[in-house]
Amino acid sequence: MKNTFYSRESIGSKEKVRVYHIKSSLFSRFSHVNLLIILALMLISSGCVPMKQFSEMKSKASLYETENEKLKEENRKLTVEMNELDGKLLAMQHKLFELEKEYNSLTKDRAMLQEKNESLQRMQEEFEAQINKLKSGNSDEIAKLLEELQTLQASLIERENNVKATSNELKLQEEKIKIQEAKLKEAQDLYNQQQAKLLELQNALNKQKDAVESLKGKLNQALRGFYDQGLTVHEKNGKIYVSLEEQLLFQTGSYTVDPKGQEAIKKLSEVLANNTDINILVEGHTDDVPLTGSGQIKDNWDLSVMRATAVTRILLQNKAIDPKRITSSGRGEFVPLDPAKTPEARKKNRRTEIILTPNLNEVLKLIQ
Repeated sequence: MKNTFYSRESIGSKEKVRVYHIKSSLFSRFSHVNLLIILALMLISSGCVPMKQFSEMKSKASLYETENEKLKEENRKLTVEMNELDGKLLAMQHKLFELEKEYNSLTKDRAMLQEKNESLQRMQEEFEAQINKLKSGNSDEIAKLLEELQTLQASLIERENNVKATSNELKLQEEKIKIQEAKLKEAQDLYNQQQAKLLELQNALNKQKDAVESLKGKLNQALRGFYDQGLTVHEKNGKIYVSLEEQLLFQTGSYTVDPKGQEAIKKLSEVLANNTDINILVEGHTDDVPLTGSGQIKDNWDLSVMRATAVTRILLQNKAIDPKRITSSGRGEFVPLDPAKTPEARKKNRRTEIILTPNLNEVLKLIQ
């Protein structure tokens, strides 16, 4: 029977080291992409809406956050399962090694028994020949030879039975080996599939990271003339924040964008028009000083929403930007950069943020 075994080096140390580094890298990036997913889903669930609907959008965002927690739990289970598979693979390799040793030992024993069996058969033939010669001779000698022959025959039968038992044991061991080989192949196939998926996810994350870096460079180039007028560009959690202070865009209490602010927004729109896979969130922020007087603007909620809408309309003057990419919202005074009650802190908090996020559809498909 063909003696087939998986090589104990088939999953070598180099491969294990490589898988270890891939797991470590992917684990780190998974934490990163989970943050991306949460904020990306917030972008999808948001819209240019009045204050009444904003709380509904926050509820939807909470549902998406719950879904993301499920995805992280699935990822954790997948990591545990892969670690268990690693342990099972090592255990199966050790079991196959022991079975191989036992198989070789049984094969050697069977060969020795076969050789002894052939020797006994030759001896039996020799005794039978002697009996034929002595049939006319001394009866006592014949009886002695017959007794020896019977002893040899009994020994031969015992040897044959041992050979049969050894053969049956070998067949049983071979069946066990086949079962272990099938389990090992199944585990290896599953392991390879999971590894391929992790590599694919890593490539997608690297692609998203490169897109963010490229976009940041283009924005710095296009908007550098406004850095000393209250405009900043920075990256946080895989997203790019373009922050415009009130002094660049609006007069106090107004939602009409000043000419200088319009110029900056149009420069920004040119970059966004050429990067169609970037989603855009426009957020209006105010300080905590209540509005006074009467008119169309009732409070800071209204002011933040209308300022975000005004900036959005200027972005959409660039017809190359699909309106579906943009979400506009007002945050009022509730997301301050500086919670202090000083004039300097309130100046920082009066701002409009344009938050740019790569499209995460490709990454989400890989996680599902």
